[in-house]
Amino acid sequence: MTMGEATLTEETAARGDDERLKAVMPFDRLSADELREAARALEPATYNAGETILPRMRPASHLHIVREGTVEELDAGGVVARYQPGSVFDYRALAQGRAEHVFIARTKTVCELLPAPVVIALTRRNAEFLAYWQAELERRADALITIQQQREAASFLLGRLGDGELHPAQFVPASTTLQEAVSLMNQRATSFVLVEAGDRVGIFTGRDAREKSLLMGLDGSTPIGDLASFDLVTLDKDDFLFNALVMMTQHAIRHIVVTDGGAIVGVFEQSDLLRFFSDSSFAIANHIERARTPADLEETGRSIPRLIETLHNRGVKPRYIARVVTNLNRKTFRRLFEQIVPAEMRAGACLIVMGSEGRAEQLLPTDQDNAVIFETTPPTGVNEPLQAFSASLSKLGYPPCPGNIMVSNPAWARAFADFRRDVGHWLYDGKMEGFLNLAILFDAAPVAGDETLLQRLKEHLFDLARQEQGALGFFARAVLNFPTPLGFLGRLVSESGEPHKGLIDVKKGGLFPVVHGIRSLALERRITDTNTIARIQALSATGHFTDTFAADLIEAFDFMSMLRLRRQLEAWRSGAAADNFIDPRRLSKLDRGLLRDSFRVVNELKSSLSYHFRLGYVS
Repeated sequence: MTMGEATLTEETAARGDDERLKAVMPFDRLSADELREAARALEPATYNAGETILPRMRPASHLHIVREGTVEELDAGGVVARYQPGSVFDYRALAQGRAEHVFIARTKTVCELLPAPVVIALTRRNAEFLAYWQAELERRADALITIQQQREAASFLLGRLGDGELHPAQFVPASTTLQEAVSLMNQRATSFVLVEAGDRVGIFTGRDAREKSLLMGLDGSTPIGDLASFDLVTLDKDDFLFNALVMMTQHAIRHIVVTDGGAIVGVFEQSDLLRFFSDSSFAIANHIERARTPADLEETGRSIPRLIETLHNRGVKPRYIARVVTNLNRKTFRRLFEQIVPAEMRAGACLIVMGSEGRAEQLLPTDQDNAVIFETTPPTGVNEPLQAFSASLSKLGYPPCPGNIMVSNPAWARAFADFRRDVGHWLYDGKMEGFLNLAILFDAAPVAGDETLLQRLKEHLFDLARQEQGALGFFARAVLNFPTPLGFLGRLVSESGEPHKGLIDVKKGGLFPVVHGIRSLALERRITDTNTIARIQALSATGHFTDTFAADLIEAFDFMSMLRLRRQLEAWRSGAAADNFIDPRRLSKLDRGLLRDSFRVVNELKSSLSYHFRLGYVS
């Protein structure tokens, strides 16, 4: 073969690689030169069945294109996605700095690997290529929420009858009159009584009373012994809720008598089944979608705290609970916004949520942090529907913001140009109020309308931060506002004065320094993620943190969030106002040790931030 023939063969092969890659989405969006660049960077890799391709919590160095075989993506609960020839994974790991899930070859698999630097360079040069991956990240997040909802529904049906509170067994003699039975049911707020007739036990229900007294014309003095059903349908307390659903459907009944070792211990009603299921995220999401008026959404506000408690009791980490709750909250806000604000006023506007809601970290509702960015001057008369929007959120269980950072405040419902001007003032003026506004706005996420308005505003903020590095030190200095509750030899330090004597504020002492410190670094590094853990992962990917410290920081944040949620749920159950104070004396020895370790990590982060931003020279 001559040199010319060899060159021709190589060019033909290269064109073949280009065409093969172009057949895979989203590489069809690349130009000919970009496609050639990507094709030449591909590296082949073969994996045996059962081999781990990408371990969980490990940095991802390549994008994987499946050519042969099957790859499964798994989280702690099982398979969440499968990848066949022609599919691509895991851009999310590249974006976040590490893989959140594990990827395993289920058959012998051949992949082509595209190095991360090439992927990043292509996203920076090709807007369509980047747009595809941004949409893919959102689609994957929605898919994971759907999977969580499906698992939740399945786990609900596999719950056991004895896990909840059963209605106490109310026994009456067979001689009890119809009128007496109805009166007793009303007094005890139940829809049944159990009837004893010798050695037999039957059940008489509210439906029996209505049907037999009306249809049969029976007098109220009629004994219920002849009206009760003695063919009881029973299940053991260890039976599944799924079996109760099957039995109720099969026998067209609304009550299951629950036994323990053959002895009756209570009654499970159809309304209990519906109540359990109505608190699932799947049912709540459906309810939001079907809501036609703000009043239709009011049950949503009552259901979400019960959902949070259920997921927490099942051992679900706060970050995963927050993912589900954030999805439901934003669906609610979007639906309410569309119901209350006329379409012509929503045109050219973007509703955003800020603070913990924007970071997707809010669990039990604390307060409203929202705003509207208008492309131009806000429409005449828009203030009235925005006032109604804030008032309706309050009715749904989202309290007004003490700082009045809500759409009902005209200062937070303005034109893009006004927000753009104020971002500069907040950054340069060096005032605490301005930095606070800057922080919550940087955490903002779009909920409805034109998302590009928020994107453009953040791009402007990134540009200003790059030009004014000194201002970032003043912005970051707030991490030192509160001392870490850790004393000599690692002892936990609690409040010494009333009314919180002996308690520890886990938000001020632990969570805030992490949230704000990571936020400051994200602003400096132009990281677009708003979630604190996603920001930590992105910072780790840039090399700012070691993998070990990033993992320690995430675990510390998770643990402190869990303690805070536990405290908030206690307050919610008792009807008290929620706070962030925990009593270290009530913690187990293990939890006290983990809290000390978490605060040590917080101190390490503070030291790192002090050095990085030269906080000792900032006053």
